[in-house]
Amino acid sequence: MIKTSLSIIGIDGSPVRGNVTALLSEALESAADEARTLGIYDPKTEAVRLVEIGMPFHNGSFTDTPDALAPVFEKMRRADAFIFATPVHWYNMSALTKCFIDWLTTLEANFELQGKAAGAIAFGDSDDGNQAASSILTPLLHMGLAIPPYCAFYRNKFAPVHPDALWQLTDHRLVGLNVVRLALALRSNTRGWSLG
Repeated sequence: MIKTSLSIIGIDGSPVRGNVTALLSEALESAADEARTLGIYDPKTEAVRLVEIGMPFHNGSFTDTPDALAPVFEKMRRADAFIFATPVHWYNMSALTKCFIDWLTTLEANFELQGKAAGAIAFGDSDDGNQAASSILTPLLHMGLAIPPYCAFYRNKFAPVHPDALWQLTDHRLVGLNVVRLALALRSNTRGWSLG
């Protein structure tokens, strides 16, 4: 049976509503538009603001799930794709995003994320955003997620003053579009994923 629904969850790792939240929202809108274009009648998108969850620091466990994260993890189990968005803090993702990825170890330990699509968006005041986006995607790859082309996006807040960087004003939408395309392509894999 062909699955005619699609669920994309955005993970907002910013402690404040601002540029990161706006970029994620636009990427999720792009994802929903692309899903409808590809025949998904009612795609589901949702942004999860990590600052509103109240999650504790990761305790090193591969099996514990804090009560605050249980509803989010349940949504992630059912979702097809994810878009992570973070401000850049010292060449890396925010502490909120890092803590959340640490907790994803619970889902990774049971291979519950493998075969799902993901992308990353980073926003900062220098060109270190690429490193921040990559630092999100590297553990996700290890957890079995698939990363489509052009889905490690960063925006330098000073980009509009640099004519060679105008792509930074629009390309965050590609993250949403390409995550959807890969999520739908991954559905054709009926054999699962080999671990050895």
